[in-house]
Amino acid sequence: MLDPAPIDVDLDDPNARLDAVRTAWREVLGIEDVADDTTFFDAGGDSIRLVVLVERLNEATGCALRTIDLFRAGTVRGHAELLTGPERLEPVRRSRSAHDHRLIEAARLRAAGATRRGH
Repeated sequence: MLDPAPIDVDLDDPNARLDAVRTAWREVLGIEDVADDTTFFDAGGDSIRLVVLVERLNEATGCALRTIDLFRAGTVRGHAELLTGPERLEPVRRSRSAHDHRLIEAARLRAAGATRRGH
């Protein structure tokens, strides 16, 4: 599976942050549109897709968001707000092991399979 294209986002621009989060949600959930106040789970997300979303946003923005942060924030608007917090100031520092890459790829494949099956 190829990695999606990078999301070029100006984290100082609130509208750009919202657009970046919407883009990531659409990619991860396989949907065309999402309202800013819809929760990730109401939009069709699940725990596996949330992990994929965290990785996607971290790759796209250079931030160090955590799954629990996105779970608690819940919505597009909440996730965009996270990009203004301390997570933004603390870039991802650790390099991923081969095991981490396999886990992330397995989560992406599982999420992609569920999307194709209409779940």
